[in-house]
Amino acid sequence: MNSLRMGFSVFFLIFVFFLSTEANASSDGDSARLYRLLLKAFPGLVIKANAPQSPFRHVWKLTIRQRIDHHDPGAGTFPQCIYLYHRGFSVPNVLVTEGYTLSDRIYEATLILDANQFSVEHRFFGESRPDTIPWMLLRQSQSLEDLRMVQKALSKIYRKSWTVTGASKGGTQAALYSLTYPGAVQATVAYVAPFVLEQEDPRTIIHYKEQVGTAACRQRVFSFQRTLLSKREALKPLLKELAERDGVDFFLEPDRIIDYAAVEYPFSFWQWGFGCDEIPGVDATAEEAFDHVETVVDFNYYDEPTCALLMPAYYQFMTEFGYYGFDTTGLSDLLVTGPLTNLEFCPKGADLRYDGTYMREMYQRATRESRNIIYIYGALDTWTACSVDPDPSGNAIKLVRINGGHRTRIRDFANHERNRVYKALRKWTRARTHPLPY
Repeated sequence: MNSLRMGFSVFFLIFVFFLSTEANASSDGDSARLYRLLLKAFPGLVIKANAPQSPFRHVWKLTIRQRIDHHDPGAGTFPQCIYLYHRGFSVPNVLVTEGYTLSDRIYEATLILDANQFSVEHRFFGESRPDTIPWMLLRQSQSLEDLRMVQKALSKIYRKSWTVTGASKGGTQAALYSLTYPGAVQATVAYVAPFVLEQEDPRTIIHYKEQVGTAACRQRVFSFQRTLLSKREALKPLLKELAERDGVDFFLEPDRIIDYAAVEYPFSFWQWGFGCDEIPGVDATAEEAFDHVETVVDFNYYDEPTCALLMPAYYQFMTEFGYYGFDTTGLSDLLVTGPLTNLEFCPKGADLRYDGTYMREMYQRATRESRNIIYIYGALDTWTACSVDPDPSGNAIKLVRINGGHRTRIRDFANHERNRVYKALRKWTRARTHPLPY
């Protein structure tokens, strides 16, 4: 009996080794083929393997050469970074429009469709920038051409359906891509995508002053703004301690940081969906007020590294995309540093004239022409004031979660609403869909 068991065990180990060898050979072959095809698709490509991540066979960072100006090939190129999450050659594909720097995260559409994912860092953000940024080329038309070039090259390798998705600024860009190249993708999932119509769109202020929450909660938000400003002198040493602890310098002097944090507070409070019971009362200590602002606004928002990281975004916001402004009503007696505007965070010396023609035109197109687009919003989110209301005669879907903030996702909705999303994606992509695993 023991010899029989031993013989069976040896056979089993040989069998497992055979399967493992076959699987590794298959994986190696897949890797070599993918490597070869990518080099052909992107001349000058640099590939770096990232840590494995289930269920993807390969997670690679691609650095391609992208045109600085799509209307002038002689203007040169810049490196653009892409995270490739490869599941297979015969599965659907998801193009992620990051909007900012590259992030290592898997989007819901990728999970629903069991798809490959390609996350593209926005031009002139993070590592995707030339040595000197030509600010006038940081335009939606150029960034959409970036994405189109990437998708066209990848489509020679990955031939199944394409879905585009993104969140916040990236969500708007996903919708813009779908509207600009309606034949390029079969479906779009745009999270909390604002279509802003002015350099500092007043709809955001109307939202947090009149429309969201209760009157009592809105008053409590305003009262905290005054409480914060009244503790100015006690907050300054806490800012100094923060800078020393984090090893950073601030972009602004302390009084100005405190003024900005106070006027920013209501926007961020509602954007991220905080509750009124989290707001410190009028008898709060300076430390309690400071810690609360750290959670809601984050004083590091005003340090030099963060301001440098976000400078391309501010340029886009204040020249073409549009942004929000600050309401100082009832605070002027406690503000000490003069006019407060997001123009302060833009690159010095750049032409900051605002032209909202493009975004107003695209807002009208999004209203009338949204096809196969799912818009996801949270009702509390301040950016929802700038949401799209697609023509009901079309097939676009808009879902708004009642108590949702800026992080609202498909997973946050009731089963019948999630099933509506699955059904739409299944119909539009002609691919199998799978319920989200959470």
